[in-house]
Amino acid sequence: MRQRFCQELKELERTEAAAWQARVCRRGPSGREVFGELLTRYAIEQHIGESAAETVARAAAISGRELKDLLWERAYPVGR
Repeated sequence: MRQRFCQELKELERTEAAAWQARVCRRGPSGREVFGELLTRYAIEQHIGESAAETVARAAAISGRELKDLLWERAYPVGR
């Protein structure tokens, strides 16, 4: 009985921690807002039909895939 209770408590803590992390992430600016700020701050002109992320990648002289990989690594660091 005690072991089952501890298991359920651990699962509840894990679920609550994930929900808390999701709430924290939503409090910050959206990706669009971040990229828009970068484009404005550094006066980077967005080409017609180009997303803000593609514009940032072009300005950084990297591919969109490389930008995505960098963002993914930042969001989910190895060993976390």
